[in-house]
Amino acid sequence: MKKFLILPIALLGASPALAQMQRDPGAALANADANGDGAITRAEFQQSRAARFDKADRNHDGAVSRDDFKRLARFRPDAVERLSALIAEADANGDGRVTRDEIGKAPMPMFDRADANQDGRVDQAELAAFKAKAAELSKQR
Repeated sequence: MKKFLILPIALLGASPALAQMQRDPGAALANADANGDGAITRAEFQQSRAARFDKADRNHDGAVSRDDFKRLARFRPDAVERLSALIAEADANGDGRVTRDEIGKAPMPMFDRADANQDGRVDQAELAAFKAKAAELSKQR
């Protein structure tokens, strides 16, 4: 079974945030509820993902790449390898970097998996089901 590949996690960049996401894979979704109505729309999730871009682009070169995670690489090389795989997923031109344009056009598999009824919204029941499934998969690793 395919693992949950979640580019927004890679775009957070900071290890405390990464640790939170590993404990709560649905946090990126839940945190995207911009209007606080308890449901996350595709647009809210996309805006949330774009908002994290600047934080992840630590060297301010206009793209997210391994170069943005040099400190993490010294302490958690395994995490950098996972981040590199996630970056590669959204890297449309294959240059090893994800630009703002590429992240805007990249698929959103986490949202799509969570949106069980495919109505363009992730409600609280879908979010809970997504979190439970992700927790189950992480136990199997």
